[in-house]
Amino acid sequence: MKEVGIVNRVVSKNIVEIRAATKEECDQCPLVATCPSHLSDKKGTILAWDEAGAGIGDLVEYEYEEKDILKGIFTVYMVPFFYFLAGLFVGFLLEKVFNVHLGHLENLLTVLTTLGFLAVGILSVKEKDKDFRIPSRVVNILYKNPAFVEVNLSDKSESRFPERKK
Repeated sequence: MKEVGIVNRVVSKNIVEIRAATKEECDQCPLVATCPSHLSDKKGTILAWDEAGAGIGDLVEYEYEEKDILKGIFTVYMVPFFYFLAGLFVGFLLEKVFNVHLGHLENLLTVLTTLGFLAVGILSVKEKDKDFRIPSRVVNILYKNPAFVEVNLSDKSESRFPERKK
């Protein structure tokens, strides 16, 4: 699926941050509640592989696979749900089959086991997120921003806008 966005920042030589979606598009996304882009001040931004040489302010066309979005949705919602069910099952087995109880409250062990398994599920999703690969890539530069320049400062190439003349 191809989309159009504006490059916000050059993260590294081959990775750019693109301002991609409007607020309305983000609100319709099924991942809106858990998306780090939506929850941060960088709403509607994505990271994309850039082999086209895009710079800050360039209008670019990028693409991503819808299967990657579906994989993300499954991982974010279903993995913790399966852990939740496993915790519920283990807690039920401990209380009803093995007659293990905590305190005087009925089902307290089941509730605590379920919450513990759910926490492990959420942490496993966060851990998997660290290995996240960038599924988007810049396909084409539609408009090259003429104000973008490369400045070499102490052997580090930084991208910035030139200062305005008064």
